[in-house]
Amino acid sequence: MKPGAKFLASELIITIGLLGSIPFIATDAAKAAQASQENFTITILHSNDLHSHEDSFLEKGRNVGGMSRIAHLIKTTKKNTKNVLAVDAGDIFQGTPYFETYKGQVEVESLNKAGYDIYTIGNHEFDEGSKNLGEKLKLAKFDVISANLDASAVPDLAAIVKPSVIKTIDGQKVAFIGMITPVLNEMAPRLDGVKVTGTGRNWLEPLKAEVAKMKSQGVNKIFVVSHCGVDQEKEMAENIPDIDVVVGGHSHTRLDKPIIVKHDDGSSAFVVQTGCYGRTLGRLDLEFDKDGKLVMPQSKYRLINITDKVFQDADLQSYLNEMGKPFAALATTFIASANGNFDNKFKNHPWDSPIGDLICDALADSGAEYGATIALQNRGGIRGPLEQGPVSIQRVREILPFANRLMVATLKGDALLQVLEKSVSGMLGARFLDVKGLKFAYDPTLETGKRIVFAFAQNKEGQWERIEANGLYRVGVNDFTFGGGEGYEFKDPKDVVDTKLRLSTVMESYLKKKKEVTPEPPSRMMPVSTNIAKLDSGKSKAILIDYPAPGAELNIVKGSGQGVSFMKKIGIVPLMNPSIYQQAKMDDAGQYKIDLAQVAAKSKGETWVSVILKAKDNNGNTTRIASAPIKVQ
Repeated sequence: MKPGAKFLASELIITIGLLGSIPFIATDAAKAAQASQENFTITILHSNDLHSHEDSFLEKGRNVGGMSRIAHLIKTTKKNTKNVLAVDAGDIFQGTPYFETYKGQVEVESLNKAGYDIYTIGNHEFDEGSKNLGEKLKLAKFDVISANLDASAVPDLAAIVKPSVIKTIDGQKVAFIGMITPVLNEMAPRLDGVKVTGTGRNWLEPLKAEVAKMKSQGVNKIFVVSHCGVDQEKEMAENIPDIDVVVGGHSHTRLDKPIIVKHDDGSSAFVVQTGCYGRTLGRLDLEFDKDGKLVMPQSKYRLINITDKVFQDADLQSYLNEMGKPFAALATTFIASANGNFDNKFKNHPWDSPIGDLICDALADSGAEYGATIALQNRGGIRGPLEQGPVSIQRVREILPFANRLMVATLKGDALLQVLEKSVSGMLGARFLDVKGLKFAYDPTLETGKRIVFAFAQNKEGQWERIEANGLYRVGVNDFTFGGGEGYEFKDPKDVVDTKLRLSTVMESYLKKKKEVTPEPPSRMMPVSTNIAKLDSGKSKAILIDYPAPGAELNIVKGSGQGVSFMKKIGIVPLMNPSIYQQAKMDDAGQYKIDLAQVAAKSKGETWVSVILKAKDNNGNTTRIASAPIKVQ
């Protein structure tokens, strides 16, 4: 030590102890430091749902993403940090002209050039069939893992896919187990005999078996690389305590903080996802003790935003520049202008969306030649937003990247209603349909299959008529949904026409015709409550509003019939030709009465009433509930 240098008291104790003058006394900090030196550390860099987004792209005026930037981070981290692995959780295929042109070659080579070590298969890897997937994965220089995928029907693919892989790192065995969504058969129509093992209630069994196998081989650090979605990934960590980390995908969930699952044995597990399209790269810096348990205070997680501040890897960028030449002009060929943003963030969007409405308008426009007056589009097929400004052909193909075709068929009313019931049967997600030529309301709290409160279809004269069970309706829909994708059934279709028109081509034609498009507020479908407003059973002929929110704001709206409309001051309402009848507040008991005689006296013709209730929840968020319409006269 240099003369005059300062040191801590704990340093003095350790120094004296080493000299043997007095017994060695270790502080808590010293013990922790010693234990930490004995522990095993590993860094995982991870991505998911890249969807062919090899190039960076503009989003809200910012340049984001890009595989050459991700490659730079992976290579730099591996150079400067020990025990680093790069992992991808599936759906590298489908989403841009790279896949349309090369069917997955560029995506696999990009992972190779970026230095990925492990990858699990996503459902969209089957979009060109299992044989194509097997052919493209022959190029892989990384491990391909999936424990619940039986690829024996396609030998080339079966030869590549392993249920798991054990990596020996710094003398420690670390297991990585792959998983794909157990409902793969509903999402991938071109499996060529490939199938998942473990479905329904037994979907976790293949994973449990592989975890047990890893433990029998003396592995006590177990990672799952999953393309199942965040809810099921959390379920994995909760039900299998031996799992330490689930690196997830499929649900496109951006987890800025990890989900931490605590087990009864005192151990914990991380569940992580990065969102999609390479906007971020996840980084897990993990520490394991001698028993293979995560040391939580020392284990960290963060998302790294991929922006133009990140350098590009020259080798990968040069490769992409060359491979992108055949379609480079698509990005600068503009066909229309958007007078606003058409977002595709559907998580909390229980009514029709501007982007979905626009696509359905395009489908109906092309389908009109075949008699279609109704159009349907699943939200899972809408893969990006349309931002304000010039619209390029490439952007349209990125929004509708799949090779789906427009189908037109005649359905009976009861079959059409069952399709709508399927749409609203669960969480807002990929199978939820946007529509054209329909107005309907549903109650998400009712029994599945009985949620549609009312549904109207527009006839050729433009009038709205209630959908009748035996009525006939001409519908345009993409071939994926029509063919049973996401569990849909179009029962007994008649006069089916495969137009052979790809959805992106339909959209391009529509935009060229319109030249300008403007996002519209929702006015086609909406959720309602059948419980908060009911006819009073007494003699007063009143509507009783009953909801546990004293002081909640009430907008009482009347209209000429059931339907869906948008009011500037109130928002979406389940009525046709609506107007505000009264504004009020709930009393201290959370109730309010509407005198029907007064409503009738101030109305002409058929009259319906709906109550739009606004209240704040315990977190200060505003809850908006619309009552199902009640007929006054």
